[in-house]
Amino acid sequence: MTDQHAGIDTDVDVFEQPESVTVQPSDANLTWVSLPAAAMLSVAEVDQLLCWRDASIIAIVGERNGGKTTLVTEIYGRFLHGAFANAYFCHSLSLLGFERKSFQSRAVSGRVYPDTDRTSAQEGLRFFHLALSKDSDFSRHDLLISERAGEVYREIRDQPDRAADLIEIRKASTIVFIIDGERVAAPRRRAEVFASVRDIIRVITRTGNVAPQAQIQLVVTKFDLLDGDDKVEARNSLTEFEQKIEAMLTERFNVAIFHTAARAPLVDAESGQGLAPLLKTWLRRKPLVQLNSPSIPELSDEFDRLLLRRTV
Repeated sequence: MTDQHAGIDTDVDVFEQPESVTVQPSDANLTWVSLPAAAMLSVAEVDQLLCWRDASIIAIVGERNGGKTTLVTEIYGRFLHGAFANAYFCHSLSLLGFERKSFQSRAVSGRVYPDTDRTSAQEGLRFFHLALSKDSDFSRHDLLISERAGEVYREIRDQPDRAADLIEIRKASTIVFIIDGERVAAPRRRAEVFASVRDIIRVITRTGNVAPQAQIQLVVTKFDLLDGDDKVEARNSLTEFEQKIEAMLTERFNVAIFHTAARAPLVDAESGQGLAPLLKTWLRRKPLVQLNSPSIPELSDEFDRLLLRRTV
């Protein structure tokens, strides 16, 4: 391009123009509709969804690297191949969130072994959204599955007062406590993981924020690492621990135990073990809350009688 004022030739790179240059939208662009970002939902977006959909909130609780995100993304991955757990994929407002968390588990990522993107504590509380249609009656069930960094749940063991601020616990119809099967398989880490899960359960259930009708689930992840004759002691210790937790909670809550292996790193191993029975429990209809009819006080003056006439 020639600069006529300076009388010299100047090369102009259009890709290095200032970012402040903006393109004015045409009149046709003014009618465009803004589409959802399709990322993971914030608390405010979840509130908006609950205004028009009767969704079940599933709170996933566990420490870092326990397999919380892998459990959820692998359930989503089952529906990429078709129907799963007697249900069909129906809709999701967090498809981009699912894909971002699943990318490192796919061959296109270039990784030698599958992995899952870690959740940072700075991300705060987010939710996956998954709407499924049951094959029996094709009724739609919306699931809102919490995603929070494991460091937050670890901190509430030392600061129990913070447990009252966990919104996902207060609203959850199902609370899933994750038990890391990899740490259970390691003799030196077994007692630590049992103590951590027990302390987290005690702190959360004693806050008074758990709904009486909420279901408590103990979900063991990476259960394939507990296979074999050399893991008999680990499996026995796990069974004993599960029985103690069930005895501690059974008088107050409905407790269920699941063993899962969402992602099997070995070629000859079966992936997705235990996911279907777990998902089916999430798709159950929430029990109706019985509300007591308020008693009408004695009406003693004309203003009270006026109120009664307006309600009849």
